Amino acid sequence: MARHPGTEHRSPASLAKEVGFRLREQRTRLSLTLRVVASTAQISAAHLSDIENGHAHASLPVLLRISKALDLPLAQLLPRLGGRHLLKGSIGEAPGETTLSHPDLQLAVTNVNLEPEGQCLLTVEKDEDIFIFVFAGRCGVEVNGVGYELSTHDCLDAERATTIRITGIAASKLIICRGRRR
Repeated sequence: MARHPGTEHRSPASLAKEVGFRLREQRTRLSLTLRVVASTAQISAAHLSDIENGHAHASLPVLLRISKALDLPLAQLLPRLGGRHLLKGSIGEAPGETTLSHPDLQLAVTNVNLEPEGQCLLTVEKDEDIFIFVFAGRCGVEVNGVGYELSTHDCLDAERATTIRITGIAASKLIICRGRRR
């Protein structure tokens, strides 16, 4: 979707214009008329035109109906103040680690793919908890010297651990979440 320049600090008027721009862009992409979308959203075509041109602010129920009529999720319609609101990642197939979380989050989410006998050693920081979910496969997990075997869809929540060693028994896909206790 196109972005208007200068959307970092929005006034209510510029926010209305950006939302209207996104609505009109989607309606045009779908080759729908104002009248058809307005009818589906149960508002007048004149009101929809005012919203699209940034001359009127729509209430949340009206925005929900319009976004449904346009098959446009609210997360795409409503801009987040200060920048991006969606980061997309994917779980890879190659052995190794892929970070899935945003660096500003207090929760780090990592995808780890292990070959049979492949290993991953986690050094755990003070007050950090580790949650391991086995998406697919089978692995051995050693937490502070105590061993566990995990298979597809098993999980392990390790509190107050200092070291965690994960060894692939079969090819394994893991999701590892790391975060601090409150």
